[in-house]
Amino acid sequence: MAFQLTKKSGRVAPWQWARRLFVDDWKLILLALVITLGLWYAVTTQRAPATVHLPPVPLEFILPDNVEIGNDPPKTVEVALEGSQSKLAEMNTRNLIARANVSDLQPGDRVARLSDKNVEMDLPEGVRITEIMPRSVTLHLEPVVERRIPVEVRFEGEPPEGFRRLNVAVTPEEVRVNGPESHVQAIEKAYTETISLAGQRDSITLPQVAVDIPDHKVTPLDPTVAVRVEIAEEQTTRRIANVPARTAAGGPVTPAVVTVTLRGPRSIVESLRPEDVRIVVEAGPTLPPSAAGRVELVSTSPSEFAINK
Repeated sequence: MAFQLTKKSGRVAPWQWARRLFVDDWKLILLALVITLGLWYAVTTQRAPATVHLPPVPLEFILPDNVEIGNDPPKTVEVALEGSQSKLAEMNTRNLIARANVSDLQPGDRVARLSDKNVEMDLPEGVRITEIMPRSVTLHLEPVVERRIPVEVRFEGEPPEGFRRLNVAVTPEEVRVNGPESHVQAIEKAYTETISLAGQRDSITLPQVAVDIPDHKVTPLDPTVAVRVEIAEEQTTRRIANVPARTAAGGPVTPAVVTVTLRGPRSIVESLRPEDVRIVVEAGPTLPPSAAGRVELVSTSPSEFAINK
């Protein structure tokens, strides 16, 4: 019997290649398929449009020139946004402000519609407003006016016993304010911030005291004033007997002692003794340095003197 030797070819038959691909390497194929599906899902999900409802967003208005809002419209609105999930996830919603453009409205009672056509927000590209609640607000628009009103100083506390508040000077006495016409006309006076007088024995000068307007829609154009408050000790009158009298040259007079009535700050007048006071005929009383210029002579008894030669 004869035998014939054959050489194996290096080529792989197509059916053998397919068998290796689908049978021997099926695990790798499955893994690749799972990864592909995952990437496809992630990309399409991030790009797919989504809707988010924001927490209340501050509402501001873009108004016509020289016009203000006289009523109190809502301060916040609820906004729904639409965009890709990736864009929505990147947003910092805490800093968002809704600005409604109502610059085309005239003064009076108006209804302003709120929609994506007239409400502006700083949103990423591809994110848009789909809904705003409420859909409209009522605005009472008024012309802005300016007016001068008097200033009243507010105090708290009192000076210590024996002292009292005297004159109060405010510079300027009137300040300028502006705001919606009805609100400005209703303001009768402006008030300063509260000044404490508790324990205050001396006069005080405050160069910058803030002006406070109780209506938050009215703005002071002169935000500060200067205030001076005079505080003085209470005045009292006292009669002192046995006060010596003499001439300017030191010569004797008749009577040699008199009773005087003095007026001045209580602490000074009550501390004077007869020997602290002298009557100098034709010159007036001689007082200690602490009382000079602060205590006045009201009368002497007797009121006439004879100069001894």
